[in-house]
Formats: sequence, C-alpha cells, structure tokens
Amino acid sequence: MDSSTYGRDIALAFVGGFLAAVAILLAGGITVLRNSDAYGLGHWKLNAKMPLATMWMNLGYWTNADGERVQVFEEACSNLLREILSLAGLLGVEPTADDGTSSRSLAVLDVGFGCGDQTLELVRLTQPRGWSDFRYVGLTMNQDQVYSASRRIYSELAASYHLPAESFTLLCANAAVPRAWKPRVSQAVESLAKGGFTDRWFLALDCLYHFSPSRKPILEYAARILGANFMAFDLILNESASLRDTLTMRAVGMMMGCPMKTFLTEEQYREQLVECGYDAESIVIRDITEHVFPGVVKFLDDQERALSQYGISLGGYKLAGRLFDWFGRSKVVKASIVVARNKGSDKW
Repeated sequence: MDSSTYGRDIALAFVGGFLAAVAILLAGGITVLRNSDAYGLGHWKLNAKMPLATMWMNLGYWTNADGERVQVFEEACSNLLREILSLAGLLGVEPTADDGTSSRSLAVLDVGFGCGDQTLELVRLTQPRGWSDFRYVGLTMNQDQVYSASRRIYSELAASYHLPAESFTLLCANAAVPRAWKPRVSQAVESLAKGGFTDRWFLALDCLYHFSPSRKPILEYAARILGANFMAFDLILNESASLRDTLTMRAVGMMMGCPMKTFLTEEQYREQLVECGYDAESIVIRDITEHVFPGVVKFLDDQERALSQYGISLGGYKLAGRLFDWFGRSKVVKASIVVARNKGSDKW
C-alpha cells in the first residue's frame, strides 16, 4: 500500500469515527428529549431566581419580638445572631463619648461564618452603634464559602457602610486547631489583638460541637492570645438526661462528625471556659430550646412538602429534622446561647 492510499484510509477512518460519535450523541439527545415531559414541573429550574437572595445555615431562633412563631428560614437564622449579640451587650446604647464622638472600637473573630449572610447581618446590627473602628476576621474550612462570602461582603458592605476592604479578612482554615494555621492566618487573627480595639469578641454561631479534638484549643487561643470575650450558640448536654439518652446522643454526635465527648453539661461547659481563661462570674448560659427545635422541625417538614410538589427532596435534611425533633422531645441537649468575658476585660 502506497503512502497516499494509507493516508486516505486514515482520514476516512477519522471522519467515519467522528460522524458515528455525532450520531450517537444526537440519538442520545433525542431520547432524553422524548423521555422528558415538556409539560411537567421540571422547568422550575428556569424560574429560580439567581443568585439566591440568602444562603443562611444555622438552627435559627423561631420566635419574633412579638412572641409569634417565625415562618421564614432566613428570618429565624438572623434572629439567632441578634439574640447572641443582644446577650453579649453589643446592641442597644451607642458607645459614644461626652463630646458625641465614638469612644470604642470593635474587633470580631468569627469562626464558621458560612456564605456571608452572617457577616453582613453582624455589620448591619452593630454598625449603627457608631464604632470608631471595626475589624472582622472570618474563618471557614470551605474555600467555596470564602469565595461566595467575599463577593457579597466587598460589594455590599463597602457601599452601604463605607467600610474599607481591609476591615474584612476571610480565610480558609480549620479554626479548631490554631497551632496548625498557616502564617497568613495567624497574622490576620492576631491583628485583632494588636489594633488597640476596646471590644474584642470571639463569635461561634452553631458550629463548636463539630470542633475536633474539642472546643478547648480555640477557646484558649481566643481568651489568652486575643484577649477576646466569647459569644456563641451551642448544644449543651442536659445534666438530667438518662444514661440511655446520653449514650445515644454521643453516638448520634459521632455520626454527625462530632468528637465523642463534644457535648458537655452546663457545669462542665462553665469549668472549661474558666480553665481556658474566662471569668467565672461573667458566664451566662441561656436555654433557648423552645425557640429552636420546634421551629426548625416544623420548617423542615413544611419545606419538604413544598419541594416535593416539584419532584425535589430535602435529602439528608429530612434525617436532621428527625434528630432535631428527638432533641426537642427528649430534652437530651439544650439549645443555648453562651456569653463569657475574658478575665482581663471589664464586666458589664
């Protein structure tokens, strides 16, 4: 076979293979189109408003200021942050001097900040107080959340509150293990202690029970290195829970990816805070169980029914709903807000 004939055969084989591939793709596309119901509900995807207005994720506080049950997820999530800030004394009276100028500045280390909603709401709730300076460092283990939150924060907050971009630092890091932080992370977090801020706070909203090996390393770091006060939403083991429920709760916690002894009784929680550097007399633990579990369970049930009309399932959140229902009925854990002052800070 001469070279020209061989080359022609190769070219024909290539063209034939390409045409065969196109034919297969067309046949597959036609099959998909014929099997899909153009008059069904699948086109909900074309009507979904993008980007999503919010991407909140916490258990929520499902009672409003009038004592009525909240129906909207983002409102409940926002309410939980508001309740934490209120108990910490960060809402209310303006921190101003006699001459009308602001006399106090605020620095916040926020761990597990999510997709930006928590950060945005934190600023909306605290900035009207007129702090002379504001600094925020957020840590999350998810790089996608860093990207999502950064886009929103730098575009929305700079315009609305005239805060410079350097007021915010969002980083991907495991907040549970400070000793493993990269230098950039350590420097950013420690800048909160070096800026002369009068009010320094460590915020952990609905995440500490996942921290491995425990909460203790980040609590010690925040108290002793940053000199920061502490405010959080956490789950606290009910000291009156039966042995069976306690063991079941620890097993459930491990399935949730929590350390074996992550759930502490209130007495154990207080002892750990004191051991880490917080003032025993300043610790406040507020049980808000009745405002959390019933509301989130009802919301998940309602959301599952609503989504099922469009062929969508909540998936793993259905199981979470059952767990939260058990938490509420058995009272094995208490949904709680915890606030503590660093030993070196002023009491309120």
